Amino acid sequence: MIITPSKCILFGEHAVVYGYRAISIPINIYSKINIYENNENTIKINLNNLNKSIKLDYNLTFNDKDFSYVIKAIELFSENYLDRLDKGFVLDIYSEIPISCGLGSSASITVGTIKALSKFFNVNLSNEEVAYLSYLVEKEVQGKASRTDTATIALRKALEIKNNNIKEVPKRFNNFLKKCKFLILYVEERKKRTAELVTEVAKKENKEEIFKEIDNLVDIAYRTNDFEEFGNLLYRNHILLDKLNISTPKINKVVEIANKYSYGAKLTGAGGGGCVIVLVDEDKKDILIDKLREKVIKIFSV
Repeated sequence: MIITPSKCILFGEHAVVYGYRAISIPINIYSKINIYENNENTIKINLNNLNKSIKLDYNLTFNDKDFSYVIKAIELFSENYLDRLDKGFVLDIYSEIPISCGLGSSASITVGTIKALSKFFNVNLSNEEVAYLSYLVEKEVQGKASRTDTATIALRKALEIKNNNIKEVPKRFNNFLKKCKFLILYVEERKKRTAELVTEVAKKENKEEIFKEIDNLVDIAYRTNDFEEFGNLLYRNHILLDKLNISTPKINKVVEIANKYSYGAKLTGAGGGGCVIVLVDEDKKDILIDKLREKVIKIFSV
């Protein structure tokens, strides 16, 4: 079985579109993919959490958006690494990652599918090769894509992203992150697509000023070794994102409650709904969860 994580943005949503830095981390909310031979000489894909299945011939002709990332992953993998696709298999896919809420659900399944295929066909791919091929899959399906999600998930490392270039965060900061305990709060379904939100942010006259403030938070975060200061930086990032009008009243309410009973909290992802990340204060964790349990769809400890 192939198990792949999801991802979360700590700093830099939307600012990264304009060449500023974003910080992304892998989180342990998982997709799980099992692959085994199919004696019918067909390709069967089971999306178990959606209760949907399809059966394909080797031409991979099928049009259903729920299967689009998996089918494109099979297509590009076979084009790049196989002489031809002539061996049937079954892909059993399950994901606990909420869809379209900023946690990289499609990237996680794409990365997992390519890892499963490379194992099944005995193709030895590095994590960097998996990350790049997964990025190409997302780019073809979506028309455009960032390397952020696929790289963070495939490499399983905290990364800094700038101008679609990826590098590891400084070692000192990475060691600090390993000591942090986070909760992911799935607050509400997103009301707008990422493309819509990006377009709306582009119309903000003071966006560059806000982006510079967000980028400055990254510099401060790299120097900190204090949970309270780091949590305050997360919350300050949220306030700046709210100034971009990408938060929602419910997200803001949850952030304010979480901020009161933790080191800090913020919206994570493109906005318009979705998720909040919380830096946990272990002494207040129980009361935090109690205060939030009825206000969110699901709480993930990561």
